[in-house]
Amino acid sequence: MSRVAAPLLGLIVAGLIVAFGQATSALGTAPVAARSPTSLAPASPTPEFHPGRGFVGGRVIRLIPGGVVVDSAGRQIEVSLSGIVDVWKETSVAASAIEVGDDLYINGTDGSPFVAKHIWANIGRIDGIIREIDATGMLVDVQLRQGGAVLKRIDFSPYIEYGAAGIKLTRSDLVVGRVIGAVIYGRPGGPLRATRVW
Repeated sequence: MSRVAAPLLGLIVAGLIVAFGQATSALGTAPVAARSPTSLAPASPTPEFHPGRGFVGGRVIRLIPGGVVVDSAGRQIEVSLSGIVDVWKETSVAASAIEVGDDLYINGTDGSPFVAKHIWANIGRIDGIIREIDATGMLVDVQLRQGGAVLKRIDFSPYIEYGAAGIKLTRSDLVVGRVIGAVIYGRPGGPLRATRVW
C-alpha cells in the first residue's frame, strides 16, 4: 500500500468505526469514539460517515465456499470474496484469514450475494488520554461515546504506524497525559492492539 493511500484508508476506516461502534462493543467495551462536551479537545476531527448501499457490517457466523455469511443486525447476509481487493486484519492479509467470530466492516457491491471489495476485521477506534506507557503498550483512559471513560490496556501491534493525514507523530511523542486517537485491532475477548496512533 502506498504511503499516500495508507493515511487515506486510515481515515476512511476511522469514519466507519465512529459511525457504527460495533467492533469495540463486541470486544467487551462500550462503543468508542466521541468525547463528551466537558472532556479535552479531540485528538483529531473525524468526518461523519453514512454507509451507502455498498456497505455491510456484521459478525461472521459461517464460512462457505468462496465467501462468508455474516449476521448483520439479525439478518444473515452471504458475502462473496471473489472480487476482494484487500482484507485488513491488523495488517493486510489473504481473505482466507477471515474466521468465524470476526467482526467485519465490508464495502463492495450490493446484491445477492454481496460482493466484497475491501474488508476490515475486528477493527475499532478509540480516543483517550495515556495514563501509563511501557515498551509493549499503554493504559488509556478511553472516552466513551455516551459519556464517561474506562481504563483499557492497549498493546502496540507489531504493525503499528504513527501519525495520520497531516498529524506527525513518533513513538517518543507518546507520553503520559497525551490525548490520542488510535485504530485498534482485537478479537472479541482478546487483547486490544493499536495499529495506528495519532
